[in-house]
Amino acid sequence: MPNPMNQLQDLLNLRPQKNMSDMIYEKISQLIQSGELPEGYVFPNETVLCEQLSIGRSTIREAYKGLELSGYVTRTKRGTVVNSYSVILEATPLKAVIHGASQENFLEFRLMLEGQTAALAAERATSKECGQLQLIQNQLIAAKQDNRFELISSLDRSFHETVAAYTHNPLMITAMAAIAESCEIETQEALSNISALSGTLEQMIFMHQAILDAIRNQSPEEAMTNMLNHIAGVSN
Repeated sequence: MPNPMNQLQDLLNLRPQKNMSDMIYEKISQLIQSGELPEGYVFPNETVLCEQLSIGRSTIREAYKGLELSGYVTRTKRGTVVNSYSVILEATPLKAVIHGASQENFLEFRLMLEGQTAALAAERATSKECGQLQLIQNQLIAAKQDNRFELISSLDRSFHETVAAYTHNPLMITAMAAIAESCEIETQEALSNISALSGTLEQMIFMHQAILDAIRNQSPEEAMTNMLNHIAGVSN
């Protein structure tokens, strides 16, 4: 495991600019999420750290303030200390946790969440809502036919967020919103292989329709199975 102190010193490579405190906040939060700055880690004295990073004290204090408000650290008489993982989870927005998650953990969470959203949507979606989902599917088909490949990832994202919306469960809708950007990036990467583009799109359209048909037919188990197969296929 890399030395946490060396990781902090690596921040010296950042170019000074107006949002330096934001950049330090982002780097340190990532190190905490990855465990490279473990629970109980005490940051160096402010003066020492400012010298190491060639920044003013107000910059590091602003970064610390953000880290404290986000639940990553606690500032005490003995210094700035990394909080326990449970405290961080209580205070940190889900989207931030997802951003720092490994690919394996992200896939596990996505399969759990979206499999269930598809099943609940099959139980709860109205015929009008199924029609709206079909409209997105038709737009996806049209984008492929017109070679508007730049629209594919956003339409795929819209499809998945809409399925979650039809659970009518605000927690599931919020959780899906938190992972939607990462899902869209994953889709873009899956479509970046030009030689496999046509086959990938055909499979996506086929699986979307299978999910939609299961929702329309009020078949929760089928909807879940189709969604899990779809996500697994995109993630491979």
